[in-house]
Amino acid sequence: MKVLEDYMPFDAVPLASKWWKDLEFQLRISKGRKTKLGDFRPAHKGKASRISVNGDLGPNHFLLTYTHEVAHAMVWKEYGRKAAPHGKEWRTTYSKLLEELIELDVFPEEIKEEIIRHARSPKASSCSDPELYKLLHRFEKGDDVIFLEELEEGSAFSIGKNKVFIKGKKRRTRYECKNIQNNRTYYVSAHAEVKAIAEPEI
Repeated sequence: MKVLEDYMPFDAVPLASKWWKDLEFQLRISKGRKTKLGDFRPAHKGKASRISVNGDLGPNHFLLTYTHEVAHAMVWKEYGRKAAPHGKEWRTTYSKLLEELIELDVFPEEIKEEIIRHARSPKASSCSDPELYKLLHRFEKGDDVIFLEELEEGSAFSIGKNKVFIKGKKRRTRYECKNIQNNRTYYVSAHAEVKAIAEPEI
């Protein structure tokens, strides 16, 4: 419980701790990863199953990601490989876990309605649910957060360490962006958090 208290809303800790105790998985708090927010790995060769969650997430985002991975652990325990990773078994389980949290009133009013909507039709991750993802970011990081999709085409922006891009055309869920340092083209998520730059130095 002491570990969880540092990363998620306090009122959610007893239930989240119960899930951990019941499923007996190892919990790893990971450094921020660009490719994923969390993951679940089943028991293998005598090693216990493992859940990892990025430690740089805000409390509510951490809780949602943790719950997402707990749902994977529960589905694996009951169905093993018979269930698809984000199939109906996982969606049903994840929704039920979210409903338990909603009933405990652990989420702030500002994001509660969006989480209720998310629970009714869960996505593969919060990143796959743009409205929820953006709301969580703005709620936990402030209203000055800017997402790539909000910039005009041709705008300059930075992402990561000293990487400056020019926003191009949208290609499905990503934008074609040119790195002005090496002139290469990259495809950046529409929901990537960026910093707008008025006049980039080329």
